[in-house]
Amino acid sequence: MIVAGVDVGNSTTEVAFARVAPGRPPEFLLVLRSATSGAKGSLASAAAVHELVDRGARRLGEPVARLLLAELRPVETSLVERAHVDELDLGRTAVAVPASATPSGRGVGVGVLRRLPALAGAPGGATIAIVEGEDFEQAAALLRAARSRGWDLRGAIVRGDDAVLIGNRVDPGLPIVDEVTGASDLPEGALAAIEVAEPGGSVIELGDPLRLAVLLGLDPAEARGARNAARHALGNRCAVVALAAGGAAPLAGRIATPPAEAPDEADDVFTIPLPAPPADAAFALRLRRRRVEGIATLRSRPAEDLAGALGAVVVCAEPQAAMLGAATSPGAGSTPFVIDLGGGTVDLYRAGTSIVLAGAGELVTRVCAGVLGCDVALAERAKRTRSVRVETPFILHHEDGSRSFRGEPAGPGAAGRLCLLEPRGLAPLPVPLAPEVWRELRRRAKRAVLVANVRRALDRAGGVPRGELVTLVGGSATDHEVVEEVAAGLADLDLAVARADVLGRHGPRAAVAVGLVLAFAESR
Repeated sequence: MIVAGVDVGNSTTEVAFARVAPGRPPEFLLVLRSATSGAKGSLASAAAVHELVDRGARRLGEPVARLLLAELRPVETSLVERAHVDELDLGRTAVAVPASATPSGRGVGVGVLRRLPALAGAPGGATIAIVEGEDFEQAAALLRAARSRGWDLRGAIVRGDDAVLIGNRVDPGLPIVDEVTGASDLPEGALAAIEVAEPGGSVIELGDPLRLAVLLGLDPAEARGARNAARHALGNRCAVVALAAGGAAPLAGRIATPPAEAPDEADDVFTIPLPAPPADAAFALRLRRRRVEGIATLRSRPAEDLAGALGAVVVCAEPQAAMLGAATSPGAGSTPFVIDLGGGTVDLYRAGTSIVLAGAGELVTRVCAGVLGCDVALAERAKRTRSVRVETPFILHHEDGSRSFRGEPAGPGAAGRLCLLEPRGLAPLPVPLAPEVWRELRRRAKRAVLVANVRRALDRAGGVPRGELVTLVGGSATDHEVVEEVAAGLADLDLAVARADVLGRHGPRAAVAVGLVLAFAESR
């Protein structure tokens, strides 16, 4: 009969299909994987399982007679922002710190916020224009026309990535900040100040609370809001600070309230601050003042009854299955110590002992997202992919400091940016970091999460004899940087750190799914 070992992970669901018969070793036929649907162990995660099982049955031409599942423990991974209470008070100011590394112009502009349609009317006083959905040619034409009719244009705020294109067509010296995603939320008619620093520099006027208060006409009673707004503008090449109209409710700040403490039902909680580059004081300051932490929580309560919903048999614990799957690696013989570097947990199995700790690949992804200021999907790619800085359309600056020449020019969106060097092309990242710096930050995140938890697991297991083999499995073990960091982090223990090759063809993946089939076959 055909059975399917199902490994529902925090990030990925894997299913190993095999034919089993009494007195014979399992004949493994197929391994499939997809993103986990819903939280690990939740009833929602059954959707991905059903899809994979149905797909496998169609490819094999036979129905699956039995689903095999491991004992599941839910893990929650998130980023939280533990801001100081006094930083919550931005008074009547709100800060927009654009992600753009390519603003246009130089200097400070102060004026009333007005959207482009308003500039068709009679000229008003000093104005900061807001460009929303207009393309750069249309926006530039409207700004030139407004100037010709007497409008006192002090700067512009652009929602898209068009600052340089607009500036070249209007006034190269006019301060224009772009990639302001909240441009549509800026209150028209409010007073605002914008600043664009020299390339490689950071804002000065908007980062000084006294100068900011003078620019926006704040009275001494509002100094606290000016101080906190200046603190959040400091360290950026460009920034926007807007002032709400008198009597209006305070504008929403970017700072979250401190989260609640870890829940009582947590078995293990692992926290990590965002790594900051010591050589980039401005960027380090921006990360430090946000006080962002990555948190992984392993719940003591069991997962929902996924086995019941699937009609599956619970065979064994995940670490035990991982050990059995790792042992199928060619040349491994026995695998006395197996470490599963998964999405949510680091699991260790040795004879008679299993350790499960919160914090693994998904936490690394969240930390990378916090450093880069991007979504989780881009951060997942960024933590595994080499990066470059596009110095010119034809010259790439690599992570080792070397440079290479491109056969075809990079796109305009990549110029001057830190980008991922992907097979399908260059993918820009929203931070002004050198490739060498980003490489060190992502590796520090891997050390701080995965290597630290491997050491914790080994300590809880009572240590490992010197010279012993430690076999790595799990999705995070497919990352060569992780394997290098774990090996380096355990060098003082004189261990042989190896990456599994499950069934000789799957690398470190599918160890739990394959191990479930082996455990089931042994029990028959």
